[in-house]
Amino acid sequence: MTRHDVTRRGFLHRTGAIGAGAALASLAGRQTASASTAASATPLLQAPGPYVATSASLAAHTAPAWYRDAKFGVFIHWGVYSVPAWGANAAYHSAEWYSYAMHISSPDQTYQHHLQTYGADYDYDRFIPQFRAEHYDAREWIDLIERAGARYFVLTSKHHDGFQLFPNPASDRNSVMMGPRRDLVGELFHAARTSHLKGGIYHSLGEFFNPALQTPPWNPYTKAPIPYTGYKPVQNYVDDYLHLMLKTLVERYDPDLLWADGEHWHADLGAGPAFKPQDMDWRGNEILAYYYNQALSRPNPKEVLVNDRFEASHRDYATLEGDKSSYSLRADKWEACLTLGRSWGYDTNEDPASIKSSPQIVRLLVDIVSKNGNLLLNIGPKADGTIASWQSERLLAVGSWLDTNGTAVFDTAPWSRAADGNLRYTVSDGSFNVLGLDWPGAQLTVPADLPIDAHSQIRLLGAEGHKLPFRITASGVEIDLPDRNPNGDDYPFVLRITSS
Repeated sequence: MTRHDVTRRGFLHRTGAIGAGAALASLAGRQTASASTAASATPLLQAPGPYVATSASLAAHTAPAWYRDAKFGVFIHWGVYSVPAWGANAAYHSAEWYSYAMHISSPDQTYQHHLQTYGADYDYDRFIPQFRAEHYDAREWIDLIERAGARYFVLTSKHHDGFQLFPNPASDRNSVMMGPRRDLVGELFHAARTSHLKGGIYHSLGEFFNPALQTPPWNPYTKAPIPYTGYKPVQNYVDDYLHLMLKTLVERYDPDLLWADGEHWHADLGAGPAFKPQDMDWRGNEILAYYYNQALSRPNPKEVLVNDRFEASHRDYATLEGDKSSYSLRADKWEACLTLGRSWGYDTNEDPASIKSSPQIVRLLVDIVSKNGNLLLNIGPKADGTIASWQSERLLAVGSWLDTNGTAVFDTAPWSRAADGNLRYTVSDGSFNVLGLDWPGAQLTVPADLPIDAHSQIRLLGAEGHKLPFRITASGVEIDLPDRNPNGDDYPFVLRITSS
């Protein structure tokens, strides 16, 4: 390979870009039952295949190439909490936590809001009949996600309030038996079949209140016990409820990604213990082995993955939730899941100051991708199934930017160094990409050790048709830029560097 060969493989070798991952280890081995598994004579989650519920076996699984290359996905938080659609600026008080937050008397924002708006005798489950999804058009959602430039989506099948958006034999607390009387998960996955999108499913392992978790629901104002609407008594929450729901999701919808949440908490967050008894074991290794084997046993085997919240010995990627002051370049695959505003669920009480601008979202995407991450950006639809214009407008703005600059984002690998000041770097087939978070003006000086030589060609994406003049000096490479950023003010720009 010559110095002027700037294929993606060449860059990966020459400049030290992070590799795609280690080769798969041998899958040989025999299943060793854990104490929790031994307690069940016939574990529900069994599927023939190479993976067994042991650390050594599961460690052979890695994030598939489609996920490493996808870079951008859309998270969808939707459920009964979209009816009250109200959150407060306090921990555990965002809109999707409404059913728990209304029990927290100090700080008392949601507690007082519910009392003043609905009254002391208005239990959370009275919102269920109002969750009707009457304007839900799954095809429109898929079209919006595609126009946003995303390559995958993750839909909440059950959040911490325990309401399921799919039919299943474990519970009648779902959108087919009540509320919309529709399979909301199924409609979205059906609509996605004609798209290029990969489909993911979020599932909360635990719940705020559930009799099977030793946390039956209660009225926050009278303290009296109340029914858990749609609940079907079970002897064992893990086998007869959690694993049965997950098995239903995998077999019914064949998701490309399983995204767990509520995995390890046993804590009083202001309204009593939530999520799980302290000694309960989700038996996450069984879930992973079952899911991996199901994907391989299909007529057309597929590559799937899980996040790091199954309380299992293995993960395919790490999850970083919420806004961070900064991110670091990581060798392992990771995902930043972020809200557009303050809440994950639709929130009529959003603080305008907390809502991210479109340029801010694109800058976050650029920064995260340069550091080997994916961005999973959340939207919260309304109870009727429509998406607020301020949310769709931001998704479409990201898509517009990606239409011009996506070659420096999708199907790329990080360079050996992610950043210099406001500059970020990625490597793609045939090019080295410099992504600037801010427009520098008429001239940009980049570090001298970037893979640029006298035979390189530098083009500004969005302003194709001519090569940019540049000069190599002892202190760096000086690049002349046009008068204006072709992407518009405040948006990142991309310089594509290739050999002649």
